[in-house]
Amino acid sequence: TAVASRAAAASTAAAADFAAPSDGGGAASEPRAVSASELKAHGGCGEGEPCWVGLYGRVYDFASFLDEHPAGPTSISDLGGADGTVAFEHIHNEAMLSEFDDVLIGRLEA
Repeated sequence: TAVASRAAAASTAAAADFAAPSDGGGAASEPRAVSASELKAHGGCGEGEPCWVGLYGRVYDFASFLDEHPAGPTSISDLGGADGTVAFEHIHNEAMLSEFDDVLIGRLEA
């Protein structure tokens, strides 16, 4: 499936952005904080670039999903580097994001 292929292709950088657990158990702990300026800096969405989008207080790197998006990459890349919650919720619902846990970078700082 598309979700499985994205999971396999997810960058190790996204996984590394999570804090390591203090007990050394190998599971990721809470997502790290992402500032608005850091979100903006990772929103280029060009070929080989990250495509970070803020949604519902969380930050995702949708770079690996751009070409798979049914409406095309532009509808995501236009939101790169910003909070795209309002645009997202016009078409989708928040529950859909559970399919993208593999590309979750962290939580957007208030």
